[in-house]
Amino acid sequence: MKEHDAIRELLPLAAAEALEEKEQRRIEEHLPACAACTAELERWRALGRGLKRLPTPPAPALLVERTRQQMQVQLAAAAERATKPWVLGFLVALSWTLVAATWPLLRLLAAVVAGWLDPGFRSLWMGVASYTLAGWAAGGLAAIALGWRRAAARRTA
Repeated sequence: MKEHDAIRELLPLAAAEALEEKEQRRIEEHLPACAACTAELERWRALGRGLKRLPTPPAPALLVERTRQQMQVQLAAAAERATKPWVLGFLVALSWTLVAATWPLLRLLAAVVAGWLDPGFRSLWMGVASYTLAGWAAGGLAAIALGWRRAAARRTA
């Protein structure tokens, strides 16, 4: 009986020809064995034919304009969501590249400054390493913040 009820729920969609091929075959296999479903499907089809003969009222201009504006907003939001990962990736790559590019310069400057100040002060490489880690951490924190912002925007949409 469960199969019969499931088929019966699909009959309106079958009458509107809105089913997937698998479900349509399932209904066609059930109909020869069930006169009640065959009659109900014919009633749904007759209703659909009657509805098609009715004139279609024009949509109010205000509704059309409001719908068009909402579609534009949704399309703009979708385009923005599509570009955000690329922008985020570019910014993270740029920050890492800048840190990696400044590493040799900072090592050279650290060696020069250490030579000026004190020969025992050559452990400035720890400062350079700290600078690098801070740059990477800043890039990571920026990525996390943008991810949270994106998730929050997705929840409110």
